[in-house]
Amino acid sequence: MELAILESLYNPSVINKAYIDASVTRILRKHKKYLNTKIREDTLKKNKHHSSINRLYKLALSIDPTLSDTLKNIIKKYSYFIN
Repeated sequence: MELAILESLYNPSVINKAYIDASVTRILRKHKKYLNTKIREDTLKKNKHHSSINRLYKLALSIDPTLSDTLKNIIKKYSYFIN
């Protein structure tokens, strides 16, 4: 599920962006306790999906502060913030 979330957030078209954001937000609310952040960390270590992790971080800010802090630390350690 983690990789599917990253792939969907990678480069959404303008038409699908709102739908993808709503779907990922629903998934985060429902499964936030079970999502494995180790997979995201390993993905960033391979220098992939920087924009997806940043979009996921922005969506997680409004849902779960703990998850967003975890993502923020992963981004600081292995990646960079995209405005």
